[in-house]
Amino acid sequence: MIRFGNFVYFEENGCILRSVADGDKGSAEVLLSTEDLCFHDAFIQRLRISPDERYMATSIKSSNSEESTCIIMKLDKLPVIERIIPNVFSFEWATNNVLFYTSQENLVCHNVFLTTLTNTKHTELVYTEQDPRFFVDICCTKDRRFLTINSNSKTTSEVWLVDCSHPFKSPVLVQQRTKGVIYHIEHRNDELYILTTYGQPAEYKLMKTPLGSCGMENWQSVYTLKEKTKLIDMEMFKDQCVMFLKYYNHLYLNVISLGSHSVQSVELPAWACAFELEPHPEYNTSTCYFQLASPVQPPKRFAYSLVENHLIEQVEQEVPITLNCHTVHLTAKSKDETLVPITVFHNTDSKELHRKPLLVHVYGAYGIDLNMSFKAENLMLIDNGWILAYCHVRGGGELGLGWHRDGCKHNKLNGFYDLKACMMLLHEVGFSQPKYTALTGASAGGVLAGALCNADPELFGAMVLQAPFLDVLNTMLDIHLPLTVEEQEEWGDPLTDDKYMEYIKSYCPYHNIKPQHYPSVLITAYENDERIPLTGVLRYIHKLRKAVMDHASSKYKQGSPAPNIILNVQTGGSHCAPSWEDLLNEQMLKK
Repeated sequence: MIRFGNFVYFEENGCILRSVADGDKGSAEVLLSTEDLCFHDAFIQRLRISPDERYMATSIKSSNSEESTCIIMKLDKLPVIERIIPNVFSFEWATNNVLFYTSQENLVCHNVFLTTLTNTKHTELVYTEQDPRFFVDICCTKDRRFLTINSNSKTTSEVWLVDCSHPFKSPVLVQQRTKGVIYHIEHRNDELYILTTYGQPAEYKLMKTPLGSCGMENWQSVYTLKEKTKLIDMEMFKDQCVMFLKYYNHLYLNVISLGSHSVQSVELPAWACAFELEPHPEYNTSTCYFQLASPVQPPKRFAYSLVENHLIEQVEQEVPITLNCHTVHLTAKSKDETLVPITVFHNTDSKELHRKPLLVHVYGAYGIDLNMSFKAENLMLIDNGWILAYCHVRGGGELGLGWHRDGCKHNKLNGFYDLKACMMLLHEVGFSQPKYTALTGASAGGVLAGALCNADPELFGAMVLQAPFLDVLNTMLDIHLPLTVEEQEEWGDPLTDDKYMEYIKSYCPYHNIKPQHYPSVLITAYENDERIPLTGVLRYIHKLRKAVMDHASSKYKQGSPAPNIILNVQTGGSHCAPSWEDLLNEQMLKK
């Protein structure tokens, strides 16, 4: 839901509706319906309103595809479709009738276009990225002075500015890309505010520079994050910048005065594990709205007043959830003695926790935090005596940029050792035991889970994976796949470096399958998954089943049944979050 001018725009049941701000939502008018446009099984991904509110651009994405379609509506008395643009990733309005957008093809975005909605309609190419490691998107500064063309790899950035008052002029480069330096741009009072990794320490910093002198030699420090701090999000306002931060799994926000550079730190509720900032198109607003949640706590809406420096929980009518749930924070000592955080949830009334089933979550890649947002099925698991554990291993982003660096490329095995240490500690302190333990991961989380399954299968009784990445080596050797070159900054390049060839081979789940006892395995894959092709998952399942059969035939033990190796292929699905019903069914299979 976003407020723009005198109206509020919101999504409901596949429709975009508009109502008068602070008015009755029951009288809202429908501007767009995905069903009426014949977009079945689709959801609304992005919404942008033109400055004069005459046009609305929105992207609609099918759950069966990675590609989105941009629909431009003219908001007359009866809204009408003005234009449909296929394969669009991001878009922003430069003026009342000029829209910039990026096109997506084979999972990559390299081209930026502008299109006009004047009487002389035309579309032209504005920017092309030549490096396949980079991905391009479009943003708009909060004061609507500039559009930013952001070209990012996983470690390096380059930003070009488009003056919204002169959208047909060529974009202006802010700072030429420098290997290892990420930066993002905001604007205020003829100064650029730069969120960047430039300089030491190697964590995010807020810097600024005059608009006419935007090279990094002129960047001045405003605020630097302390070590092992995760920057979750940042929002610019007229006189303040609000940073949402995480330090050892505790959420808080810092309010930075853009005049005096003073900082006010505000602790957020201790139960909060996940954060989502609500969109704030209005630059002059004095209130910041966001939602907090945890795996067992539905999202709660909060407001922070920038004027009164006060945090308020927004009371909304909802179905009350009664759950006796206890949260425990642990730290496991990894092989190199690095302390790895673990977050555990269990029923307060549970007795004999060493006999209860345990579900362990892992991810550990791309600097992305383990997903700790609310899932309704977790309530059912907790109510039925399950223990839920979240292992914040290296490779993820929970403890800042360094936490990711220490778990990628030639450090990838650190995440493996972290996960093993977490599993062992959970059992040592009395949370379940191996035969009652299931390990779960999705996408790149399948690498660490699959590696542990090969190396230490006795640590758990079942492994449940969703759209898992399991054949790292063959994927990184195939340059014809759309993401291989881009992924080299996460996994390394085995094509040109024999050391990476041997290193990846040492942990790759597919290449290390061998005849031995394995836990039971349930893998959910998606027929139309462009990121994790089904063929690779099928090869993994075939090789794993053969290894299980070879082990059973050579070392048959009475009373030791062979594990179940189950592949659940979702027809028509892609590498997207499944529906709640799908997740619930999968959790039931785990039981």
